[in-house]
Amino acid sequence: MLRRLPVYLLLDVSESMIGQPLKSLEEGVKLMVRTLMRNPYALESLYLSVITFAGKAEIAQPLTELAAFRAPALSVRPGTALGAALRLCRDSISRDVVTTTPERKGDFKPLVFVMTDGEPTDEWRAAAETLRNTSPRPTVVSVGCGNEADFDVLRKISGGDAVNVRDLTSESMQTLFSWVSASLEVSSKAAGAGADTGVSLDKTPMGEGISLVKKGDAAPPKAASRLFLHVACSDTGKRYLAVFRSSGKPGVYDAVETVPVAEDFYRDGEVRAADMAGVSFRTVPPCPFCGASVLFFCDVCKTVNCSRGAGVVYCQGCRKTYQTQFTGSVNVRPSSGWARPRVGASGRLDSIGVRRRAFHIRFLDSVVSHPSSVTIISQLKRMSRKPVPDNDASLPASRNRLHPRNMA
Repeated sequence: MLRRLPVYLLLDVSESMIGQPLKSLEEGVKLMVRTLMRNPYALESLYLSVITFAGKAEIAQPLTELAAFRAPALSVRPGTALGAALRLCRDSISRDVVTTTPERKGDFKPLVFVMTDGEPTDEWRAAAETLRNTSPRPTVVSVGCGNEADFDVLRKISGGDAVNVRDLTSESMQTLFSWVSASLEVSSKAAGAGADTGVSLDKTPMGEGISLVKKGDAAPPKAASRLFLHVACSDTGKRYLAVFRSSGKPGVYDAVETVPVAEDFYRDGEVRAADMAGVSFRTVPPCPFCGASVLFFCDVCKTVNCSRGAGVVYCQGCRKTYQTQFTGSVNVRPSSGWARPRVGASGRLDSIGVRRRAFHIRFLDSVVSHPSSVTIISQLKRMSRKPVPDNDASLPASRNRLHPRNMA
C-alpha cells in the first residue's frame, strides 16, 4: 500500500483579506501546485486539502492526490472562525489519514499550514491543543500574513515558532508559497526514503520578506487596527465594506476605502452589528454605488446604511422609514407649487410655510423615525396645487418665507 503525505492548508478568507490580498492568496496556491507538479517525489506521495475559514469553516477541497488537485476559487466572508477551522482539520485528519497498525504502515505524519492575517473571533485554544494531540499527530506550521497578525496566538497554535510574512502583496505571497513548496518537496523526498520528518522551519531557506518568529522572541509590532463596517446602499440596496483605520486616538477612526462585496458574501448569515459605543469617524469614505458620504444606523435592526444627507431614507435591513431634519428656508417650484425644504445649519425644521398655509413637522433628534414621511411629503404636494409666484408681495417680509431676506 502506498504511504501518503497528507497536507492541509487552512486559509483565512475573512473580510480583512478582501481585494488584492485574496487574489494573491489564490495565485500563491496555484503557484505552489505548479511547482510541486514538477517534483516526482511530490507527485508520488503528496495529497492536498484546503480548508477555508471566515464566519464558518468549510472544506473547499477534500484530501486529493496532487496530480488531480485543482486550486479552489476563494471568496471573502465576514468573521475569522479560526477555532472552527482547527476543529474541522482535526476531524478531517481523523477521517482521512490511515494510521499505523501492527499489520501495516499507515500514512506519513500530516502537515498543517495555518495562514491568517488577523485575530480569531471564536474560541481557538482548546481546538489548537486538540489538533496538536490528535492521532496521528500532525506538524502544525502557523503563518502570520500582514502586519495585523497576532503572533502570540499563532505560536500557541503551532506549539512553537511561527512564520512572519510582513505584507500581503502578490510578490510576498508568491515568496511564501515558494517556501511552502520547497518545504513540501523536502518532506516528500524524505517520505520517498521512508522517513517521517515533517517540516523543519530552521532548515528550509526563507525568501525576502519572510522571517521566523521563534517561541521566545518578542512579537513583531502590529499596525494600527482596522474597523470594517458592513454598509447597505440606500439607493441600490447593494452591500459594501467601509474600511477605517485607527487614528491613534482611542475610538477615533479615519476612512481608508470602500469595497463592494460579492453576492455570496453573506451566505453564512448576516453579521452581528458592530458595537459602535465610543466610536467616532473623522472621515467617511463615499459609497461605491451612489457616492453618498453619510452613514446612519437603524435603531431597530442595527443595519448601517449610507445616505445622501437630508431627506427621506429607508433602512435596507428592515425597510423602516427615516426622515432627516431640516431648517431654514424653503424653495417653491412654480411648476408644481409645493414646498421643498432645504438643509440649514442647525439640522432642525420646526415648520414649513407655503403662502398663508403652515405645515408643522416637529422632530426631537437629529435623525428620527417617522413612518409617515412619504405621506407628509405627498400631502404637501396636494395642498399646494396652484403654482405660486416666486415672491408674494401681499405678505409681510416677516411671514413671507419666499422673501429674499428670508431665503438661505
